Amino acid sequence: MSRAAQNLLLIGLGVAMLWITLGSGEYVNYVRPGFRYPLVAAAVALLALGAAGLRREWRDAGDDQCCGHGDDGHDHSRGPRVAWLLGLPVLAIFVIAPPALGSFTAARDTDRAAPPPAPPDDGFRPLSTTGGPVEMTMGEFIGRAYEAQTGDPASLRGVPVRLTGFVTPGGKGRDGWQITRMKIACCAGDAVPFPVTVRGVPQPPADSWVRVVGVWEPPAPDRGDRTVVQTLRARSLQKIEKPKNPYE
Repeated sequence: MSRAAQNLLLIGLGVAMLWITLGSGEYVNYVRPGFRYPLVAAAVALLALGAAGLRREWRDAGDDQCCGHGDDGHDHSRGPRVAWLLGLPVLAIFVIAPPALGSFTAARDTDRAAPPPAPPDDGFRPLSTTGGPVEMTMGEFIGRAYEAQTGDPASLRGVPVRLTGFVTPGGKGRDGWQITRMKIACCAGDAVPFPVTVRGVPQPPADSWVRVVGVWEPPAPDRGDRTVVQTLRARSLQKIEKPKNPYE
């Protein structure tokens, strides 16, 4: 690989990073939204380095022609061939950009309950059983359900809630299917599934995004495991487009 090609690859990487951050917005499939500006800064740095390298190559080539420098028998303008592998991320982004994590990833942990998220420092706000359904993240619902399961069931029982997530088929022998949302701390590499079993409505196609309204269904009293996957008894279901940010 020539040095000019190396610099062009740097420019290509910079353009690809700008495209997924400022163009398509697909960077949220891989990292948290807060990483947008660091990614833009990194892309600008790659563009500057690539442009500076090309400028230096053109200047050196002009100097060689002007001063008549001969060839010493060694090609110092080429790097190792393995450097072409740097082009694979660019190709992946523009041709086969990986989507956000979905049911395939979540299904691998389908029988493992998500760790119940800790409540806010001042506790969860009181809920009312009257009025419209309460919009909740999957993490809040799981946290409230665990708190109700281990404390006062009346704090969540009968309260209509609305959850948004993607469809994950139920495991073998399971009654119902699951709505899931992935939780990330930094990037998709540390994603943890937040699944909730849905009962009462037919299962839509896997990986489709849905909004489900229902009420918490407490687990059977004879279940010794208090961290079982929580259940929502659905009253209605609406198919929706994938949210701009697919993670919590």
